[in-house]
This record gives sequence, structure tokens and C-alpha cells, in this order.
Amino acid sequence: MDRRKKINQALTRLGSIAVQRLRQNISKDNTRATSKLHDSMYYKVVKDSIEIFMLSYGLTVDEGRKPFQRVPRTFQRDIQKWMSFKGISPQKKTVGESAKAIARSIYKRGTIKRFGYRGSNFIDRAVDNTLAEFDSDLLTAWMTDLDKELDKLK
Repeated sequence: MDRRKKINQALTRLGSIAVQRLRQNISKDNTRATSKLHDSMYYKVVKDSIEIFMLSYGLTVDEGRKPFQRVPRTFQRDIQKWMSFKGISPQKKTVGESAKAIARSIYKRGTIKRFGYRGSNFIDRAVDNTLAEFDSDLLTAWMTDLDKELDKLK
């Protein structure tokens, strides 16, 4: 098998495992509510690299929202949906009032409380662990047929 094919196979395997670990991390961290983010994840092998795609709010889950950072116009409505999917029902306030209070708290403190008002860092954890496992596979793929190429130069 030629070097290009081995590199492509290694990158395809790397992309598949990286996406699988990203999905596992948001489930394990309990940051998965509607499955939209989970289901939106995919990868593409482009030349000698991998591009990973997901809904844009994945970066907010990963990095968190910093205090006093502008929030989207639909933020309160999005929080109400999140509350519904998570089964959160307020005891003393309406869902709308509770969503507004949560939105205000996120605006003032950032997200996510259990991660120290930062994001869950699910992307780096998944990708770094996966890359560490593939270093030797990619090197082996790259080195395939290198001796033959060097012999041609002699």
C-alpha cells in the first residue's frame, strides 16, 4: 500500500475516533441536553489534515461564556428549551422568570458553574488524547515507501 493511502487511512481512523470521543465527552460531562450538538459532529479528511465540524455553540460549551460577554437575542428562549430537555422545573417562579435569572447569572458570572464558570474543555480533551495515540500510526504511514523513494534518488 502506498504512503498516501496509509496516511489517508490513518487520518480517517483518527477523525472517526476523535468525533466519537467528542460525543462521549459531552455525554459524560452531562453537557448534552437535546443531542443537536452531539448529532451535528462530523469530520472531513482534507489533504493531510482533518477538519472537525459541529454546531457553533459547541465552542461555547467547550470554552464557556465569559462574564459580561454579549449574549444572543434568543438566549432566554434557548435556556427555556434547555430547562425543558433537562427536566428542570422551577418551584417558586415561572419557567420564563427562571430562564431570565439563569441568563442574567451567566451574563454576570459566565458558564459553567461546575467547571469553575468556564467551559467543559471537551474538545481539547478528546482531540489531545486521540492525537497522542495516533502519533506512531501517522509516522509509520508517512515513512512507508520512504526507503524506496530515497533509493530512486541515488
